Amino acid sequence: MGVITSRATINAGPLGILATKPGTTYGMGNAKKDPVMGDNGVLGHTEKFESAPNIKCTLVDMITTDKTALKNFVDGTVLLETNNGQKLTLTGAWVGNELELNTEDGTLPVEFYGTELIEQ
Repeated sequence: MGVITSRATINAGPLGILATKPGTTYGMGNAKKDPVMGDNGVLGHTEKFESAPNIKCTLVDMITTDKTALKNFVDGTVLLETNNGQKLTLTGAWVGNELELNTEDGTLPVEFYGTELIEQ
């Protein structure tokens, strides 16, 4: 038995290693496949892209959190490494959400999108 993924570290190039809360997620951006049915059963499937490859996390707002650099982050590389050794690289990355700081708990949700999420 191996280690189950339960933690992640994100390195966003010039932004450095980000101070993240637990719960980072990532999406491969693969096409959704829906069955096409005919009178005699399944004829095949259609494919539709509904999401770009992404890494979503919640940052902890510290004095060193550069929100301006986050807001302006485009065409970068974001590296994600999990506690069980999985490594992923998001290429051509940008921050795609409006940055909105929660002053009650000091959290800042960030959504990185990119052109490709590559497993190493």
